[in-house]
Amino acid sequence: MVDVSPVSHRDIIDRAGGPAATSKSISRHETDAGRPAVDANTTKAWKRLDSIPAPYWQAFVATALATHEELADAAATRRARVAA
Repeated sequence: MVDVSPVSHRDIIDRAGGPAATSKSISRHETDAGRPAVDANTTKAWKRLDSIPAPYWQAFVATALATHEELADAAATRRARVAA
């Protein structure tokens, strides 16, 4: 069995090319859905906090930046770490 460390929200943003690239991808999806674009400073804050707000998870999934499972697992891991 391979031990794979959990992916964090910070890792997901890095994997997407960093905050600016993430912002660009997510903004395209959000504006197509009639919602406001996501500023690069916002995604920088998500990375710094290691927390992607749940209302944006669908945009990450729709743009193939992450799966719901990865996002949920990362949030659960962060909650456990913060509570400890």
